[in-house]
Amino acid sequence: MSRRYPKSSGVGKQHRRVRQIKRQALAQAEEVQLPLDVETLVELSRQALSSFAVEVGLKVAQCLLEDEVKERCGERHERLPGREETRFGHQRGFLTIAGQKVSVDKPRVRYTDGRGEAELERYALLQSPEAMPLSALEHLVNGVSTRRYEKVVHLARKGFGVKKSSVSRGFVRASAKEVERLAERRFDDERFAVIFIDAQPYAGEMMVVALGITTAGEKRLLGLRQGATENATVVTSLLEELRSRGVRTDVPTLFVLDGAKALSAAVVRVWGKFAVIQRCQIHKRRNVEAHLPEKHHDELRERLNAAYHETNVTQARTLLAATVKWLRRISPAAAASLEEGLEETLTVVRLGVPELLRKTLSTTNPIESAFSVAESVTRRVKRWRDGDMRERWCVAGLLDAESRFNRIKGHKHMPQLLAALDRPLEAPALDTQRKLA
Repeated sequence: MSRRYPKSSGVGKQHRRVRQIKRQALAQAEEVQLPLDVETLVELSRQALSSFAVEVGLKVAQCLLEDEVKERCGERHERLPGREETRFGHQRGFLTIAGQKVSVDKPRVRYTDGRGEAELERYALLQSPEAMPLSALEHLVNGVSTRRYEKVVHLARKGFGVKKSSVSRGFVRASAKEVERLAERRFDDERFAVIFIDAQPYAGEMMVVALGITTAGEKRLLGLRQGATENATVVTSLLEELRSRGVRTDVPTLFVLDGAKALSAAVVRVWGKFAVIQRCQIHKRRNVEAHLPEKHHDELRERLNAAYHETNVTQARTLLAATVKWLRRISPAAAASLEEGLEETLTVVRLGVPELLRKTLSTTNPIESAFSVAESVTRRVKRWRDGDMRERWCVAGLLDAESRFNRIKGHKHMPQLLAALDRPLEAPALDTQRKLA
């Protein structure tokens, strides 16, 4: 008897494939994925901890108030003969915690002899007016406008008193103290091997900033002057103030300047023979480029880079002399611009410091980097008001930048720089200083 077998077909394979796809889909559906990177998770954790810390602080403050009442009036319903103060219920009050006023049920105490209500000492301490301005300053410096402060302040369920006007007033008080703190810094026990001085346009005016480098390679903000232009009077006033605050002017010091003659003249006037001037190479290149057609900029940069990267000062002078000769055929004004102060652009080469440190000391980039932070602080300012507003905001931004400073690149070679500075200066540098003086 013959047997019938089903014809072979691909139906079974298709069913198995469909079941496999369904199983994979179900497995994927069971997986839970968080589309958050590590930084986001850390930020969420930080916000949760901040909120928790405020709530804990509120509980601790409430316990401190109740403890003071207990010390002065005894336990609740306790009868104490001869006591002078008694409980008088509660009323709505506030405490300043983490930059905001937080509502609290304030316990009340009154005198038993009818003199009225007694003040709680701890309640007055917990209302410290300094807490709000300092916290407002921290948030504003990090780029948060006063209109958005209420959204980013450490949250507590019953927070109030964080509107634009109160935060602005707090920032004015705190930033004014920062300006005063910067002006009162003393530097008696420090030697600054290098001082950067540069003038930067800021909110329509010029801010002259001095930034010092210690013998260990650490950056310190020394001082700031506000003026319409970077003239010798403003710079001299700043340098004389630094001298009065303990900055030594009787030891050789390398000054890195942006090239303005007013800066060089002021430095030599205050430091005299101990001033060793390095002209910013980037400013020099920009000044020369301003006199050249754009098609020659690339070749100019190649020539200047070759000269400034030389380790032998004689060879560097030769390359710059060839560049001046080349420029005379194209633009006599550009050639004259390069010749002006040419020797001062090679000071770090003449000192013979290693390449990494030489690169750091050949430009005023450290000050420009700090100013970029200050400008990010003021990007939300819509209107400048009183005269000291620019100074207050600028100091706040620069101090915030200082808090992030690292030691300069090449700081391990600072002993070599100090040894080079203590050697007698070469004739070209002395001649330049005599002319400026």
